[in-house]
Amino acid sequence: MSFFLDSKIALVTGGSRGLGAAIIGCLASHGTKGAAVDRELPSEPAKLPASFIVITGDVKDEASVKAAIEQTIARFGRLDIVIANAGVVPPWSETKDLDLGQWDEVMAINARGVLATIKHAVAPLSETRGSVVVTGSINSVVAHPRQLVYTASKHAVLGILRATALDLGRHGIRVNGIAPGPIATEALVGRIRTRAQSGPSEKDAIAALEAQTALGRLATAEEVANTVAFLASEAASGITGQLLRVDAGMA
Repeated sequence: MSFFLDSKIALVTGGSRGLGAAIIGCLASHGTKGAAVDRELPSEPAKLPASFIVITGDVKDEASVKAAIEQTIARFGRLDIVIANAGVVPPWSETKDLDLGQWDEVMAINARGVLATIKHAVAPLSETRGSVVVTGSINSVVAHPRQLVYTASKHAVLGILRATALDLGRHGIRVNGIAPGPIATEALVGRIRTRAQSGPSEKDAIAALEAQTALGRLATAEEVANTVAFLASEAASGITGQLLRVDAGMA
């Protein structure tokens, strides 16, 4: 299927690893060029396509977000697609034990960072009648025990998505989002291994997650990336203000 993404210019926050890198790989396979923005590169960054440059930027810093967008436009001449993907998953914690400093950090990245990214993309996307896709989570619509901070931040992402879709539609800008369930990225597997020291083994923990889905498996990073590409493309030209779950049918 053609997603009509050839020659489009995209900016992807949190683009150097995990879902961000998978999204960039998918967009590039459809002919998209652009920039991966990340606050720091991992010691072994994902191999990004040659059509994407890497820009150091921190979504917690509004000026840094603005500069990354300006750098992308300076390099490629315009901006068609923004993927607000940067996010962080804090350690699980009981409500009574919450560190409010952790709350501030997570909300600054997961919610404020998404808003800053969209805010500074409005002007260039108005010129191209472009699209925004934000990375929410299954926790944008449901809650799980000991995940208050993460859940609150991803609920905020859903609110930002819905409100900005209403505000920006008159500029021809569509705003949608994805809500991945558990995806077997390096980050998720790492968290499972850490928890396995005092709980179920890595194998048992993944099997338990798979058992909660209609398909009997976890959704993949590639499936998430394909959904992002669809929402960003003209194939989804009549869709805005929507959050699509990519979770293999998790109950």
